[in-house]
Amino acid sequence: MALNIEYLKQRHTGRWIALIILIVVIAAAGWYGYKWYTTGDLPVDVPIASANSSVDESPVTSTEIDEYIVEPMQARYINIPSLDVQNTRIYPVGLDANNLLTAPVNINDVVWYKTSGTPGNGGVLLMLGHNVGINKNGVFYKLSTLVKGDTITIQRGDGEKFVYSVVENNSMSIEQVNATGMKSMGVSAEPGKEALNLMTYDGTWVPRLGMFDRRTMVRAVLNEN
Repeated sequence: MALNIEYLKQRHTGRWIALIILIVVIAAAGWYGYKWYTTGDLPVDVPIASANSSVDESPVTSTEIDEYIVEPMQARYINIPSLDVQNTRIYPVGLDANNLLTAPVNINDVVWYKTSGTPGNGGVLLMLGHNVGINKNGVFYKLSTLVKGDTITIQRGDGEKFVYSVVENNSMSIEQVNATGMKSMGVSAEPGKEALNLMTYDGTWVPRLGMFDRRTMVRAVLNEN
């Protein structure tokens, strides 16, 4: 009888220990889940979404690139030799429902804000491309590595090419982008010169925001002939 009582005590203690462990696990999961949702931070070995899953990551064929046509004065392709970006398609877009620049549908394409400048007209061209996706890197994956003097070539629909040189490359938080960053992207880095300003998403994917928490902002100006 004494043996049975001792056995029951041990079994009861074991159940309490198991319950405490379960509570700790649930609490930890809740904490990390909340932290991931609000900041995007999690232990590196946890397999979770780390980018926008709606972005198309399918490859663009050479035929699709060759057959892409735009208006004669509109930007058609972007080339960045130092990043191995070659004849990447440029699509005209406006603003989305959140008053933000509409992102490219495909991770391999770039978009041009259609109310910004056009190549050769002396204004400021504003373009956006993806950095990373769920499974693949985007066309602007290495945009943050551009340095002053690196060149970017835009080819228009009529075939004419325009070469721009990087003046500055900055990484900004969303708060900095909203405060001053977007304003600077609307003007030339060198007053009086035609400009090409490029952006990409950077930092950590934050589910609460539905976006990355930083931006890489590159400003370049047209080379003089």
